[in-house]
Amino acid sequence: MVPPRRSARLEGRRDAQPPNQTRGTSVLSTDTETSQTLPSLLEAAKDRVGQYQPNNRREEAKLQTGLTAFLGWLPEGGRESVARDILSATTDDEVHGVFINLLTALAMPMKARSRTSSVIQSPHSKRRQAVESVAATLDEPEERKKSFRKSCMQRDGYCCVASGNMDIDEYKARGRPSGVDSCYVEGVHIIPFAYASWDNTVAPPEQTASAWEVLWRCFPRVRQVGMQVASINDLSNGITLRGSLHREFGRFQIAFKPTNVPNVYERKLFPDFATVESRTLPSSPRIEFTRAPGTENYALPSAALLDCHYRLAEILNASGMAEVIDEQWRRWEDLRESTGGSVHPDGKTDIGGYLNAALWERVVG
Repeated sequence: MVPPRRSARLEGRRDAQPPNQTRGTSVLSTDTETSQTLPSLLEAAKDRVGQYQPNNRREEAKLQTGLTAFLGWLPEGGRESVARDILSATTDDEVHGVFINLLTALAMPMKARSRTSSVIQSPHSKRRQAVESVAATLDEPEERKKSFRKSCMQRDGYCCVASGNMDIDEYKARGRPSGVDSCYVEGVHIIPFAYASWDNTVAPPEQTASAWEVLWRCFPRVRQVGMQVASINDLSNGITLRGSLHREFGRFQIAFKPTNVPNVYERKLFPDFATVESRTLPSSPRIEFTRAPGTENYALPSAALLDCHYRLAEILNASGMAEVIDEQWRRWEDLRESTGGSVHPDGKTDIGGYLNAALWERVVG
């Protein structure tokens, strides 16, 4: 028998307001209380970042631009948290620890999407304690559900929300309507499904708890709207995109910035967005998410979750961290293909490069 907690999600239906699921999340502080004003706190943190001295630490070339981007683009509560962690660092090693924790516990899990990341923990004990508290709330993983894709498509009229292109099967079923372009569309998780996926025969891995702790800490509204493992397949966490735009969404080259009007967004394209894709999009960047007839009780995409994705897109593109993540994965995959996963007997294997890339893979995936 399916437990009552899951039955609504199996139907893929939600009311317009996501449930207030806060179990296990009250242990986290939004870090808004401070004796400093917000501008002075952020300026002090930026000054500390500017004083950082390089010392061949991993990925430190992006540390200053990365931390500055986090301070500039995270929402209220999240930026104060990062600023306070920076100012609490007593050494450059600890400043680097703050950065590498954000890189491996937030940027990597969100951008890799289908890969499980290994996380470098925060240098601050209160953050590690928060991870332990989050870990205690993780029950069991979720499964990918066909109903998620089906319900996203039903709600969005079987069309990509960014381009208006119609699902090819629906296009044929409707008699190939004129003036409509068809394509393959997909139901896309805004917060990646990987956050709720692990081997259900073992305890939830520590990196999963770490990823949730940093996500909730940096984006308090994600926590407040109830996003957690059990709600990963909720419709409020889904949008319909054609396959090629799903890829661009996962690369953080397209995002949807909330406006002051409910369910109306500004489409944002970033520098590495594929030019061939941009030519197929509507000229107006304004997008309104609506429900197709018959889906009035289906939840629309959550503004809090789309805002999280949008802000991370700004951070990754402004800092260059997106390039670091992509390049390291390309290098690791190229090396694995070139060696077949083993060392050549003729001595031509790039051992140094292989070990460096393997170490990155150990750190981030």
